[in-house]
Amino acid sequence: MHTLRSVAASVAAAALLLSLPCAAVSARADLARDAAGAAGAMSACPAGATCGSLRVPLDRDSPSAGSTTVAYALVRRHDTLRPAAGTIVPNPGGPGVAVIGHRDYAREYRHLLDNYDLLLVDPRGVGGSGPLRCDSARWSDLSGSRLLALEAVHACARDIGARRRYYTTAAAADDIDAVRAHLGIGRLDLLGQSYGTYLMTVYAERHPRHVRSIVMSSAYPLDFDMLGGPAARAMRRSVHLLCRRSGGACDGDAVMDDLKTMARRLQERPIRYPGGVLDDTALASTVYKLASSHVELYGRLPEALRLAVQRDVGPLVALSERVRPISGSAARGGTFSLPMYVTVTCNDYPALWDRSAPVRGRFRQYAARVARLDPADYRPFRPEAWIGGIVDLGDFCVRWPDRAAPARYGSGRLPDVPVLVLSGELDLSTPTEEGLLAAEQYRDAQVIEVPSTGHVAEKEDRASSCVISLETQFFRRGRVGDRTCLRRIPPVEIRSVAEMK
Repeated sequence: MHTLRSVAASVAAAALLLSLPCAAVSARADLARDAAGAAGAMSACPAGATCGSLRVPLDRDSPSAGSTTVAYALVRRHDTLRPAAGTIVPNPGGPGVAVIGHRDYAREYRHLLDNYDLLLVDPRGVGGSGPLRCDSARWSDLSGSRLLALEAVHACARDIGARRRYYTTAAAADDIDAVRAHLGIGRLDLLGQSYGTYLMTVYAERHPRHVRSIVMSSAYPLDFDMLGGPAARAMRRSVHLLCRRSGGACDGDAVMDDLKTMARRLQERPIRYPGGVLDDTALASTVYKLASSHVELYGRLPEALRLAVQRDVGPLVALSERVRPISGSAARGGTFSLPMYVTVTCNDYPALWDRSAPVRGRFRQYAARVARLDPADYRPFRPEAWIGGIVDLGDFCVRWPDRAAPARYGSGRLPDVPVLVLSGELDLSTPTEEGLLAAEQYRDAQVIEVPSTGHVAEKEDRASSCVISLETQFFRRGRVGDRTCLRRIPPVEIRSVAEMK
């Protein structure tokens, strides 16, 4: 049975098509897809929210490039008799993750909703904002082999065509500002998580007068190391912190020695299993993913490594299979589209080659960069294995066909507003070293490291209430005072093989 909201969404989608002039068949297909996406976003509109969509230019400097849809949802504060204390705009990262319906921000930040509004905006190309399609590649390709990942990037670029150049962080930031202006909101309180911290910094650079405050969880700077140096340093620190907080259940030096032994063995003789292959690149990727995004499993690594060194590789293979690492030579199947992830990554992130060079020349330039690296900086892994195990670093975009970066970031002045940066102590994806660099972009940012947590600490049950309370304090007062809850976050439990099932 249709609800009034779904009927309204269908009517709005039809009206959107009828209000636009006729164009080429491909353009009509784009508009139909955008309208369907907008209808989907409206049907997922949070209870009590005001939802809608805007038509925005693909390229604000070239109106002839066409347009796309940006969907939004405005959740009003509980106390509407008084002016809003602010408007929180979150982004969960990705790039390429929808905001509307992705997470229940209204529930998680319910205490702020007493007197703050919440504005959810799906970035262009995802969710209700004219989703892009890439039929020749799947998300699972990025957990196969490095070569398969590079081919997936190339296939996506080919599928999307010339429109790919218009899907950038700058464009997404300008879309947020267009929604802000449309709703008559003066300034925004920005909440970025992971890639969302990159997006919110770009927004702050492009629209500084419209920023009231910024919270960045798992942040990294606009100019970051595409060769994974900070992540490698964080990996060694993370292993030692894991064991230091374990009450003697593991020894950091012993775990590092076991990693060194297994990295060498797996380079020489990879282990093949039904789901793929465990080589030294996959081992590096496993450690990276455990510490960053699977902290609940991280405590199983020390004993799995110890047993593997003793020739019982079953627990280590099982642990790797749980996190689906990228390897040097394996491939898997599966279904998921990844167009926005590769589009924004390859358009925006620093290139390790001359973008104007042909692909073969880019490969040569990249290989020369890697050859100059000091292997000691990546110990106990080879530089090639460590970098290759982190999907969006290194040569990920070497086959991206566009020869020029659409936008440059970091040259504008950032606003002098309250800024809070939160970093997970164990996180390798956006380690505290990068969080400090992200904070240095601003005049006076407060940095808090959250103990025994990985990537985006507020997503972890052990730490979520504490971290969200710190963020709430900051939005209300412009600073964090009481941090005592950090001391109550339990360490990661070191688990035995018997508990791995």
